[in-house]
Amino acid sequence: MSVLAAWERAAPQPLWLIDPDRMPLEQYPAAAHAYIEAGGRWALVGSSFLARTSLHLWCQAARKLSPLPLILFPGSILQVSPEVDAILFLFLASGRNPHYLIGGHVEVAPLLYQWGTEVIPTTYLLVGTDHTRSVHYITHSLPIPPDKPELVQATALAGLYLGQRVLYVDAGSGASVPPAPSVITALRQLTSVPIVVGGGIRDPETAASLWQAGATFVVIGTATEAKPFSRSDWETFFALCPSS
Repeated sequence: MSVLAAWERAAPQPLWLIDPDRMPLEQYPAAAHAYIEAGGRWALVGSSFLARTSLHLWCQAARKLSPLPLILFPGSILQVSPEVDAILFLFLASGRNPHYLIGGHVEVAPLLYQWGTEVIPTTYLLVGTDHTRSVHYITHSLPIPPDKPELVQATALAGLYLGQRVLYVDAGSGASVPPAPSVITALRQLTSVPIVVGGGIRDPETAASLWQAGATFVVIGTATEAKPFSRSDWETFFALCPSS
């Protein structure tokens, strides 16, 4: 089964986001095992900006260390590799930077075709936070105001009408405030496609509020970086999934 087909059937759950700059390979096997044992099925890998690590070499090594499927969440066209199970082909619908609307896609598409990588067309929606995050700086994109769910709806609809298969709502890595549940509810009213929500989610209670609002995947990234989550850490999130 393709990753997308599995996602379309998936129950609400946490989704681990790995920044290769912050996940040493020597720590990865134990961290991945803890996530899998708690119920994790996929991990995202990528970053708005990688300063020290080759994403391709990291993924190549990681695949030998753990069976955990890796889904590429690229911050740029430099963050691609055939050593992943699929790629989120991100359409930055909330921005107006042509490179993140079509330019980078044209440059990287021949490589993905050559590799036979599963491509998941994904509408990427940046929502407002109280500070500029790395993703805003790198993409030169203004976020959608967080108190305008109708604007988030309109932007998501544009992506869906263009054939996108997943919605990704992001406040940015390390955001102090995650996307509001009301935004996720507004999106779930529109569509049954998988909704991924990330940015500023540090505790199970916040994750639970987003699942209750209609999120499929709640992304946990920054919270795992100071100290990799143990199995019990992950289980506190999985325990609050609506299907649990």
